[in-house]
Amino acid sequence: MGYGRRCAAFYVGACALTAFAGQSSLAQEIDYAGKTISIYSGGGGYSLYSRTLAPYLGKRLPGQPSVIVKEMPGAGSHVAANYLYEVARKDGTDLGSVSGSTATVQLFKTPGIRFDPRKFVWLGSISNEVSVVAAGEKSSIRSIQDAFERKMIVGGGGPTSGNVLFPTLANGLLGTKFEVIRGYKGSDEIALAMERGEVEGVMSWNYSSIRAAHPDWIRDKKITIILQLALQGHPALQGVPVIMDLARTQEQSSAIRLIFATQNMARPYIAPPETSARVTALLRKAFDDTTADSEFRAEAERRGLDVNGAMSGPDIEALIAQLYATPPDVVAKVNDLMNMR
Repeated sequence: MGYGRRCAAFYVGACALTAFAGQSSLAQEIDYAGKTISIYSGGGGYSLYSRTLAPYLGKRLPGQPSVIVKEMPGAGSHVAANYLYEVARKDGTDLGSVSGSTATVQLFKTPGIRFDPRKFVWLGSISNEVSVVAAGEKSSIRSIQDAFERKMIVGGGGPTSGNVLFPTLANGLLGTKFEVIRGYKGSDEIALAMERGEVEGVMSWNYSSIRAAHPDWIRDKKITIILQLALQGHPALQGVPVIMDLARTQEQSSAIRLIFATQNMARPYIAPPETSARVTALLRKAFDDTTADSEFRAEAERRGLDVNGAMSGPDIEALIAQLYATPPDVVAKVNDLMNMR
């Protein structure tokens, strides 16, 4: 072997040993043995994802701590986010499972928010999410263009629900003609209303939820999916337009990105502000290793959970920085439309 190759081999080997030593030193310095990590979570899907994640995450931390889920239902997981921001321990033993919308609630002036999303430590997201606009088989609506040309009656919940908010925003930004019938308690009630013909469809229904709860509706074409509410479409929905395709101006594009970019980080996990860089690095590596683990992914699929499109913590932080750089006039317009709901 020539001198240059020997030097290169020595350099590579030295770097590998240095990296290993650094990881080993970090693991020795931060030992979770005998400790319990708590994941504060909203109810429903937040809790289910977290209970699936917990044992796999614990195995990837030094000392293999127990990881438990503590439910804090309410306000789309914002209760948990407030707790993580104000009360939680900053030593890596208190984590949070929150909604992707946590990233932008401050921009949208959501009531009851006592945190700055940019100060959280974002560990990563288990998956992305694609919401859809779906028309029932009793509706004459068969394409998104139909919703520009005539009224489409859709079911909705409360004023902050996506199935109320998104139709309002689409009407104001793009000129669609959705009419929302409010008061339904959830997707299941709206689905029944679609079957009865009370409403024609719904705007903002997670495609993963449809596949889990009503796979026959997709198989038997009992619904027609006319639009995807995300920046990137779902692999199973080739040919169905994405809402970004409907933008005709730069302002519309910026507003749509602001509203729907958090679909890319649909199931994020956070640590409190001021968590140390060493703990952050350890937690992020454990999270990334877990979301890439084939056993974890198989268990999630068995439970009917979508774990496609995982996103790293640094990528989430970069996306949030981009969203907070949205021109103020665009943010103001979106807020004005949201106040009309």
